[in-house]
Amino acid sequence: MVFDAGSIEEARGICALPEFRADIGELKRHGKPLFGDVAVFAARDATATEIVAFNHAMTNAGPSDGPTMAFLVPVDGMVVTIIQPE
Repeated sequence: MVFDAGSIEEARGICALPEFRADIGELKRHGKPLFGDVAVFAARDATATEIVAFNHAMTNAGPSDGPTMAFLVPVDGMVVTIIQPE
């Protein structure tokens, strides 16, 4: 998962929010939970490939009042955007 944050400290704060963990805990892939109950969410800088994927997804997503995030694996019920390698 990739999301925008103003700083690494802000990203770490988002990852630590109980609401964030609860929302992410609801996500499924092929009907199975995407993350387990003991999943560790560690904020880090995105790789160049992840940045391209995020920017591409945001270009196609349209405006939103919510947080901006993209999943790098298919998630049940989410729109899939394919990133072709250049």
